[in-house]
Amino acid sequence: MLLSLSPLALAFASAFSAHAAPAEEQAKLLPAIEVKGSIDEVAFGNTINKDHKKQQFASDDTAKLLENMPGLSFYTGGGVSSLPAINGLADDRLKISVDGMTITSACPNHMNPALSYIAPVALSHINVYAGVVPVSQGGDSIGGAIHVVSAAPEFAKPGQGYKTSGNLSAYYRGNGDVKGASARASLAADDFSLTYTGNTVDAGNYEDGDGEVVGASRYKVRNNAVKLAMKQGDDLFSLDIGWQDIPLQGFPNQAMDMTYNKSLSLNAAYSGEFSWGLLETRAYRQSVRHKMDILPEKGGQMPMDTDAADLGYSLLATSSLTENQTLRLGHEFHQYSLDDWWPALANSFMGPHDFWNIRDGKRQRFALFAELDNQLNQKLSTQLGARLEQVRMNTGDVSGYHSAADGSYGGMMGSTPYDDSTYKTDADAFNAQDHHTDDLNLDLTAALRYVRNETQTYDLGLSRKTRSPNLHERYIWSNEAMMAGLMNNWFGDLNSYVGDINLEPEVAYSLRMSADWHDAADKDWQLKVTPFYTLVQDYINVEPNTNPNPYNMSMLVGRQSLRFANDDAKLYGVDVSGSKALGQWAGDWTVRSTIAYVRGKADSGDNLYNIMPLNMRLALEHHQGPWRSSLETEMVASKDRLSTLRAEQQTAGYALVNLRTSVELTATIRLDAGVDNLFDRAYRLPLGGLEYASADMMMGIDPSTMRGAGRSVNAGISVDF
Repeated sequence: MLLSLSPLALAFASAFSAHAAPAEEQAKLLPAIEVKGSIDEVAFGNTINKDHKKQQFASDDTAKLLENMPGLSFYTGGGVSSLPAINGLADDRLKISVDGMTITSACPNHMNPALSYIAPVALSHINVYAGVVPVSQGGDSIGGAIHVVSAAPEFAKPGQGYKTSGNLSAYYRGNGDVKGASARASLAADDFSLTYTGNTVDAGNYEDGDGEVVGASRYKVRNNAVKLAMKQGDDLFSLDIGWQDIPLQGFPNQAMDMTYNKSLSLNAAYSGEFSWGLLETRAYRQSVRHKMDILPEKGGQMPMDTDAADLGYSLLATSSLTENQTLRLGHEFHQYSLDDWWPALANSFMGPHDFWNIRDGKRQRFALFAELDNQLNQKLSTQLGARLEQVRMNTGDVSGYHSAADGSYGGMMGSTPYDDSTYKTDADAFNAQDHHTDDLNLDLTAALRYVRNETQTYDLGLSRKTRSPNLHERYIWSNEAMMAGLMNNWFGDLNSYVGDINLEPEVAYSLRMSADWHDAADKDWQLKVTPFYTLVQDYINVEPNTNPNPYNMSMLVGRQSLRFANDDAKLYGVDVSGSKALGQWAGDWTVRSTIAYVRGKADSGDNLYNIMPLNMRLALEHHQGPWRSSLETEMVASKDRLSTLRAEQQTAGYALVNLRTSVELTATIRLDAGVDNLFDRAYRLPLGGLEYASADMMMGIDPSTMRGAGRSVNAGISVDF
């Protein structure tokens, strides 16, 4: 259906592409087109555009810049690859984009999520939407949206000639011997801009609060990006070229580690103002070559290989129908292609043929949406939106280590060929099925904002959001649990997973309210309370995998063999944030706090997996002239509501104290210093999963929960020029 609509949408956009008035008249016609401050930006969204600078030296993980936002938590990954969760919904349940590009985790362990492709130093701002998300901000998600935006191109003033600028920064973190550096350089005329941004990080294994090394936590990262932009009147053209090299990234809570990740992205965009409004277009492609194996400290060897690409475009037209009404019409296309195979190892059980986990996998999305903002009066505004998406998925035939694509079979360790029950039965059953699926998904959003007076603002939002399964949820096929199933695990729980072609899309119905009280000048105090409730039909959960494959999980105590299955679920809770100016004493003092609580339960009776327990952040901030400092306490309750199906383990509550300070020595030189986990507290991460190296499958030793990092003394310097 939507396939036929794509060219129509292109024609629709082209029909508006002719200028109908000179620039002076356009300025008079378009006073109401203002993205900032409209209801889609402020109802249930937050923007980080300045505070991240004080955190970027403390972490190489872009996702962690969001840790001070209420309701945000993180599945533990590698040093640059944690998976953000919004009110208990994480990973593919969130719409995450980088400069407008939809980037898919091209890995059966999700080691290379979207936010791992941009370094904190390259950011301009991050827009976060929780629960009730405007349809113009993306579909194919049920939990929220995170949009990361790099620094915009800079142009010289008319008649200024060429303008140059740049930045150099370097930092060091003691725990893990982390060394990092970045550079940015820009050359601009009044109609042309060229900017380069790059960073490099080299980190060793970190230590916990007891001084013990957490194995396979080391990593190396190299990011590079070039941004070209041209401006002509009201038209802006840009081309971003990015390339990344991660030669190593350890994952303590996975059987596998990243040993190679190289990507290349091309991202072309155009925006222009016309008599009828604003047109924004984008086309992009990112290719990824990804490899995994087992680092020496874990022992063993098992190569895994991935070749993937994201390809897409988007069109967005924004027009002021009246002084108080703004309409957005859009069309998007995204295609994800994946080959996921595991090369054979000579003279081992993993051979003599390659194992094909997913061959010729494709996932295509076609979307149309409409969104209307309406300012009913000075106090009341609304937003209504509808989005229709078609999600098509398909994949080719598969084969195991002992069976080749041509139907031939090979024995283990040089033995004679045999009728392989380990992989042949499962591969034959999978190949006999129709792999094509076609979902038609509908998203609806309604939001209302009531500004009672200059000190009170209230929001109410309702939404219906839909997400189709990812390629691995539908198409991973082998019931051999001790190896194949364990390799398909992006949850860090060391369980074994098998897919189901017949999975239904998740449909989430969300109700979200917010009350924001503050002083009239918005400088002295603020309190915001946001309760929420989400009912998810056909939530993609798990059930016990009862397939009688002889290679089961019995050797790894407490681990489960699981199959993805639809289940209904509900999540509810509250986010609270507040601040209070304490007055002046050798500078300005402010206290800030966030509290988050979420409860998640499946209709089957089990608790949802990886739900963050009650947590709170309390920060005392000081600002005097060029000095800025903060003393922050992070408090997390014990995790005792556990998923029985996934054999989730309990973690104790803890409190951590972090100290950070910075000083601007001159207009161009800034020094940062800090201590994370000031009191060197030993603790376990509630969303960290289990440490692979702590289990002994042969001895029946259950793995232990993931350890957090101990004290780290950090320092950094940044120089603008």
